[in-house]
Amino acid sequence: MNIPKTWVVLLALLLAAMAMVPMVSAGDGNPDAAGNTYLDLINPVSNGDINLFDKMGLQRPEIEKNSIPLKRYDESKEIVERIMAIGKVTNEAKSVIGLYDFGSSQVLLIDSGDSVLALSYDGNKVKTTKIVPKLLGEMKESGPAKPASLQQKTLGDSVTTNILTQLYSISIASPESSSAVKTIYQVTKTRTDEYKNYFGEIRASLTVTGKFYVDYGISISSIIDQSSYYVSFPYTMCSFTHAGSGTGSTAGQVNAHLKTGAAFARAQMDNWVGENAWMNLNPWQGGSQSTWMSGNGDGCTG
Repeated sequence: MNIPKTWVVLLALLLAAMAMVPMVSAGDGNPDAAGNTYLDLINPVSNGDINLFDKMGLQRPEIEKNSIPLKRYDESKEIVERIMAIGKVTNEAKSVIGLYDFGSSQVLLIDSGDSVLALSYDGNKVKTTKIVPKLLGEMKESGPAKPASLQQKTLGDSVTTNILTQLYSISIASPESSSAVKTIYQVTKTRTDEYKNYFGEIRASLTVTGKFYVDYGISISSIIDQSSYYVSFPYTMCSFTHAGSGTGSTAGQVNAHLKTGAAFARAQMDNWVGENAWMNLNPWQGGSQSTWMSGNGDGCTG
């Protein structure tokens, strides 16, 4: 039987429209309203208290008791700003990793993207050294979304998850000695969730990235939040927030939130990654995603 070309075109348009909008009844805009659709992401990482060094086949470092502490920016603001001024460094305060105080001299550490700036201060002048962190190992994990509590199904909607964990070491020397006197660790965790339609096209993605500077066994000395998002037409970004917390404590976390929408359709994604001072692989990263319909057709309200 020959199907008219007009019918074929109409059927293709119908499938495309259905793939763009979740098949749920219009609600009041509340993601918890009856009839809405939820997709709970699986958590690929659930390793109890397995240590990151063990997982990568590395020897755990010893906890340096009575060692020189790495002071936070808020603990040494005056001397930090003096060193930055003398060294003519214009980085923002949030990029400051911390300060080592050796008594007659200090070393200020500043995050500079792929490297770390070490500013050595002897009370008069500042010497700046660029340190490239040494990659000790990395882990890549991925997993699809699993539908949960689906009152009504979407047409082929899916969410995929990718997680990258990278471990670096940074050796610090005092101004009086050329030998390394202190080692701190940088753990960069990135989790990306991609929300795709029936055709496998990415509607939106949320990436939460936390760069954790760890004084092993003592504290999370600094957290750099590098989270980002992506949305594709006809979806637009309604709200995007992200923040880090836990600096100076034994556990830190970075959270990211994205709300996006098109016409009456809405989608929301929340991701988080974390680290502790002992680098244990607890379920320190996770995410959730939900879709629903709103009575407002402006793409964001509700």
